[in-house]
Amino acid sequence: MSQTPPYTPVFEVASATFEDSKTVSSTSGTSLRTDTITVDTTNVSNSAATDSFYYSPTSPAPHKFDNTHDLLSNLLDTKCQVSSKLPEIPKTSSKTNSPVPYKLKTEHLESFVLSPEVFEIKLDKMIGKGSNSYVHLATLATREVNSVAMNIAIKIPTAKNKVKLLERETEFMLTLRDYRDSKWFRKFGDSSFPFVDAYGLYYLSKSQFPMMKKTDTLPCLLMKNYDTDLYKFINEKKQTTQATEPAIGLDNWYQLLDFILKGLQVLQDIGAVHCDIKTDNILVGTTLGPRPIFKFIDFTSSSKIIDIHEQPEMTLQFTPPELLKDQTKLPDYATDLYSAGLVLLQAATGLPPYSGYDYDPYYLISLVKEGKVFELLTREETNRITGNSHVHQILDAILLKRRSLEEVIGLSQ
Repeated sequence: MSQTPPYTPVFEVASATFEDSKTVSSTSGTSLRTDTITVDTTNVSNSAATDSFYYSPTSPAPHKFDNTHDLLSNLLDTKCQVSSKLPEIPKTSSKTNSPVPYKLKTEHLESFVLSPEVFEIKLDKMIGKGSNSYVHLATLATREVNSVAMNIAIKIPTAKNKVKLLERETEFMLTLRDYRDSKWFRKFGDSSFPFVDAYGLYYLSKSQFPMMKKTDTLPCLLMKNYDTDLYKFINEKKQTTQATEPAIGLDNWYQLLDFILKGLQVLQDIGAVHCDIKTDNILVGTTLGPRPIFKFIDFTSSSKIIDIHEQPEMTLQFTPPELLKDQTKLPDYATDLYSAGLVLLQAATGLPPYSGYDYDPYYLISLVKEGKVFELLTREETNRITGNSHVHQILDAILLKRRSLEEVIGLSQ
């Protein structure tokens, strides 16, 4: 997602480039033995990016968002209004280069498409951009006299050749949705499901989103929107917490721990790994109750373990040492838990792992390979994790002793 701190290296096996997403340009990087990286210099505070607005020509009138949000959300969750019918393109002369809707690879995905005859989209400001997709705020509304509407986030592929990544992500989210509907409540009761909800796929063309090519009509992923992400949440909370407690506060830290452990249990139950757990990929809802709600997002690299045949792209600071030391090693439950431990560490110290050492990607790689994240903590950071012996014990178990998920769950109780 878009909140990765400036100059955050992203580990990528296939190529070595240094990309600046502010200028959407790249130059060739230099290979360091077998290690190759992409350095993401996205600055999400760039007003030129976040002030862009795009609107559909069939935008709904303004709506009040009260209980209609839950009504439309429930309507989508029942799947009764989801149509497998792709947008119809008017028949034209063979001389006209008409856009043809992208053909999804499975009927399962086609059944998740929202019909434009039932729903319409109004795009709002862009809230994130990566190499594979844009993310915008949007309004989803029904096409009827007594229309209902709600605010959502929409993930739009940057190009036609990026749709396959969105297809894979959508299929993974549907697997999570099936787990939620069939097993979650029996195992975890009425606690909040730890993964963001997907509402459906919706086709957009250049007339609705000017960044698309004239020849493209591409599926976009609709998701529930939340107030902020964990990276911002940490930066906000650390201004008001005590120097000897976790940066987000002790209660919030334990809430985050509970969320992470339940999310990892779900992934283990379905035999899958996230592969890119970091603070940017966790959303936070702060207005839904007295305690924050956390949600995992961005499943571009996620997969069933049996389907992983090479290392996916991962953010360097959150990459387990063993994946850098041996590039034939594949992600597993232990590597996801380690990345999650680094998220908990950042929530405790208030700063990203290896903060202050990311000025040189090659030096940073050597530090990550040796797993020296604890050795590099400042006195202030150390005070925040040692102020509570239980917090320190859990972080030590995950990041130094490399305990299993089951052992960490036992320690947390």
